[in-house]
Amino acid sequence: MLYSFGMQFQVPQFLDVEDKIIGPLTIKQFIYIIGGFGGGYVVFRFIPWTLVSVIPALAVVALGLALAFYRFNNKPFVFLLESGFLYLTSNRLYLWKKREKKSEDQLQLKLTQVSGKKGIAATGESRLNALSWEIDSSGNVIDQELVEPDDRF
Repeated sequence: MLYSFGMQFQVPQFLDVEDKIIGPLTIKQFIYIIGGFGGGYVVFRFIPWTLVSVIPALAVVALGLALAFYRFNNKPFVFLLESGFLYLTSNRLYLWKKREKKSEDQLQLKLTQVSGKKGIAATGESRLNALSWEIDSSGNVIDQELVEPDDRF
């Protein structure tokens, strides 16, 4: 066998942390900020009235800043926008089907009788299945003598 004692490899750490490329900003943050200010400038220049154009221009700049810096539930704001868009464009039809509860008479008909000899249900079911029918909804065992299983093995 050939062993290499002199070569050591560094394992990458902090893979989820983005590199700071432009000052304290990552490349995504820089693009979002530039896009927000550029979009705000375009909106400001194309709407003729200055007082009216300030509000949408500030909204576009605020969107760019939110995309760059705001985190909701420790996830970037772009994931919140994507989730909202997918929610608005998807089908939202929820149907509720009411189920009728079974009465106690119907449940009593389903209970099986257990024979006292070997603890096997009269219908041929296993002992575990028969005992599960004997437990009522409150968790109390219905009065019955427990019989040890026979040693067939």
